[in-house]
Amino acid sequence: MGAFLWSLLLLLREAKGFSGDDEDPEEVVAALQESISFSLEIPPNEEVESITWSSQKNLAIVVPGKEGQPTSIKVMDPRFRGRVDVSESSYSLYINNLTWEDSGLYEAKVNLKTSQFSITKSYNLLVYRSATPSAAPAPVSSLLGPSVQILALQRNLQRSASWPRACSFSYSW
Repeated sequence: MGAFLWSLLLLLREAKGFSGDDEDPEEVVAALQESISFSLEIPPNEEVESITWSSQKNLAIVVPGKEGQPTSIKVMDPRFRGRVDVSESSYSLYINNLTWEDSGLYEAKVNLKTSQFSITKSYNLLVYRSATPSAAPAPVSSLLGPSVQILALQRNLQRSASWPRACSFSYSW
């Protein structure tokens, strides 16, 4: 009985590590109205049954094509209709014409045919203002939190600052 419990605990620990649930989201930074790609790495010995991409709610469901058929993508979130695509070979998600509202957490849940486990990969997208004078100001919501990263694109400078939650700050260069 004791060996069975240890085996079960080891199996559950390996499953959590395989799913990617305990990993920090991959940071992705892109300019307003540009395009980005969320890349997936699926082990070569695994066969994909379906992939659910989400951001606040289900964004799209991807099902690989069978025997020469193309991959099927069903866009569930109307905000992304006409702006998303998926790579036929890697199932990476592409988003075109980025908006401020696209900033935030994204997740891919890969369901496998060859395993009872799924792979989960998370991304944190930050859409920034391009260096053109006509671009809109940065959204205040992207500046909230215990730290901020300030990018000066025209000067190739990057500065970071951290502060306690109850403090305010000012920063200049």
